[in-house]
Amino acid sequence: MQKIGRASAQVAGRFLFLGVSVQILLGICWGVRSFGIFPEFGDSYTWLKASETLVCDDYMGIGYPLFLMLVKGIESISSIPYTFFVYTVQILIAFYAGVVFLRACGVTGKKIFLCWGSLALLTFPCAMQSHLAVLPNSPGYSFLLLELSAVIRILRQDAVAEDAVAEDGETTAPARPLHGLFEAGIWWALSTLCVVENLYLGLVPLIVLWLIHLWQLRSRKTEKKRVGRELLLLLAMAGILFTLVPMWQTPGSYGKAENTVSAAMMRRFSWTHMREEEEYDEWPEQLRTWMTWKEMRNAGYYAGTMESGIQKTLEDRFGKAEAQKIFREYAGYHLKTYTSDNIHQIAWDCLGYAIPTVLLQLLLDGRGYDSFSGRNVDIMMTGDPRLTELLLKYSSWWFLSGIAVMVVSGMICGIIAMLRQKKEKTVPDRSLFWKIAGVCVITAAGMILWYTMRDAGCLDYKNGLLPGSLWLVGMILWTDRTISAGDTEDNPEK
Repeated sequence: MQKIGRASAQVAGRFLFLGVSVQILLGICWGVRSFGIFPEFGDSYTWLKASETLVCDDYMGIGYPLFLMLVKGIESISSIPYTFFVYTVQILIAFYAGVVFLRACGVTGKKIFLCWGSLALLTFPCAMQSHLAVLPNSPGYSFLLLELSAVIRILRQDAVAEDAVAEDGETTAPARPLHGLFEAGIWWALSTLCVVENLYLGLVPLIVLWLIHLWQLRSRKTEKKRVGRELLLLLAMAGILFTLVPMWQTPGSYGKAENTVSAAMMRRFSWTHMREEEEYDEWPEQLRTWMTWKEMRNAGYYAGTMESGIQKTLEDRFGKAEAQKIFREYAGYHLKTYTSDNIHQIAWDCLGYAIPTVLLQLLLDGRGYDSFSGRNVDIMMTGDPRLTELLLKYSSWWFLSGIAVMVVSGMICGIIAMLRQKKEKTVPDRSLFWKIAGVCVITAAGMILWYTMRDAGCLDYKNGLLPGSLWLVGMILWTDRTISAGDTEDNPEK
C-alpha cells in the first residue's frame, strides 16, 4: 500500500512540475512580448493624475501615486520610460514575495526550486497582467503575500517552541515574541498604502493569528503576557492605520460617490436589474420620483459606473446622508424582488475570484454574465493575441487538471496514511498544517467575499490574485514534497 501511495504521489508530482513549467515558459514569453506596452486601463490614467497632485479619493491609497511620482522623476532625469521602472520594480517585488512565502510555507527544495516556484506565482496569467500594468494590484498583492509569510513564520516558531516544551518539559518563549507581528504589521501598512481596501483585508490574518494564540491559552501553550502584548501591538498598529488613511483621502475627488457600505449594497443588488423599462414601471413610486427612467437606463449600461453615475447624481441631488438612505432602499427592494438572480450572480463572482483562470475561460465562452474580465482580456491581447489566447486556454485547462490531480493524489495518500496509522496506532500532530491553512484560507475567503459584495458585474480577476495563487502554492508544495521524498529514497543519508 505504501508503494502505491508513493508511486501515485511521484506521478502527480512530475505531472504538476511539467504543467507548471509550461506555464512559466508561456508566461515569460508573454511578459517579454508585453513589457514595452502601456495597457489602456482607465484606472491607470486616474493613478497617473493622482501622482501629479497627490490627491486621492476614498477608493485610493497614497503609496502608489508616490511611487509613480518617483519613477516619473527618474524618467525626466534618465529619459528611460517610467513604465520600465514600474514593471521592473513590480516584478522584482513579486518574485521576492513568492520566494519568501514559499519558504515560509515549508518548501524544502534547493534555491533553484524556490526560484522555480516563485516564477510559477509570477507568471500566473492574472498576476502577470497586473505586474505589467500601471495599477496598484501588483504591489498590493505582493505586500499582502509578505504579510502572510510573516504570520506563517510566527506559527512555525510557536510549533518549534511547543516541541521544545514536549522534549524538555520547560516553557521556552521566543526571545522576540512581538518581532514577527511587528514585521507583519509593516507589510500590512505597505499593502494598505497601495490598495486601500487592504486596510481591512490585511487585518484578517493578524486577527486570526491572535485568536489562535488566545485559543492556545486553554492548553497553556501560549503565555498570557504574550497574548496581551500582541493585542496591544495589534490595536496600536490598527489605530495608526485607521487614523492615517482618512487623512490622505478627499471623497469625491474623481467624481465618485462616497465609498460606503450602503453604496456597495446598492451596486451589488441593483445594477443588473436597471435595464428594462417594464421593471422600472414596477418599482415603488417613491423610488421612481428620485430618478427618471432615462437616468436609470444610463446607469445600467455598463458595470462599474454606478458610483460615478447614478450614486453621484443622488448624492449631489439629496446630500450624502439622504443618499445613503436611498441606496439602502434600492438595495433592499432589488434584493427582495430578484433574490434568485442575485444569489446566482454572487455565486458566479465568488467562483470567479476563487478560481480566476478557470472561470475566466467560462466567461469568455459566453457562460455566466458580463463582467470586467472581457475588457481585461481585450487589453491583455494588445501585444500578441495568439500568444495571449494560448496562455489563457492553457492556464484554464492546466489549473483545473492540476487541482484535480493534486486532490486525487492527496486522497490516495491520505487514505493509505490513515490505514497505516490505524495499524500502528499512531496519531500524527497536524495542528501546524491546519493553522497555516486556516490563516491562508480565511484571508482568501475574506478577499473573495469583499470583492464579490463590493459591486455587481465587476468581476475583475486582478483582485483575485491571492486566492488564485494559493492553488498554485498547493501544487508547488506537493511537487516539492514528492521531489524531496524521491531524493531521500535515492540518498538515504539525507
